[in-house]
Amino acid sequence: MEKDLYKVGEDYVEARIIESLSDLLLSLTLWKEGYTRNSAGKAFSAVKALMSAFIVTNEDKLINLAKDDQERKWIKKKAHVVPTHDMYGLAQLLRKIGIDIVNLVNYALDLHDYQYNGFEPGFSKYSKTEQVLEDLITVVKGTKKVIELYFAKYEIKEVSEKIDELLKELEEGE
Repeated sequence: MEKDLYKVGEDYVEARIIESLSDLLLSLTLWKEGYTRNSAGKAFSAVKALMSAFIVTNEDKLINLAKDDQERKWIKKKAHVVPTHDMYGLAQLLRKIGIDIVNLVNYALDLHDYQYNGFEPGFSKYSKTEQVLEDLITVVKGTKKVIELYFAKYEIKEVSEKIDELLKELEEGE
């Protein structure tokens, strides 16, 4: 008999939201210290953790959208891990149930490309640091807003306030 090693539920969702907020804070801190590619990676990770929370809290609705048994099984067993190559498709599924984070996911994927490729033409859409910062701020604000809207009960006030302070500093420095 097969047994799950962990239960994906309320505690898991809370952990993913805390992870998302922590990654947003780390992203801004790394940016201020000049680690722009690591910063982009943390912003990407924040969106990925947020998606994981959405998938777990909406699993039944997503399973109902599945086209076949194989996809239903994948959603039940693996979707909450949010493989990078499936992020856009999962965002499209979430949009079908009324959670539209497709643009946020696109920005996060662009930042992910920058994290690994820097300004390399053909591999990253960015050619200037200012462009990266603009999208980074968009992802941080967007992720934070979505958390406040859907997962407010898990939000950590001190972390959110620190994120707001760092955002203000970065925006004033532009």
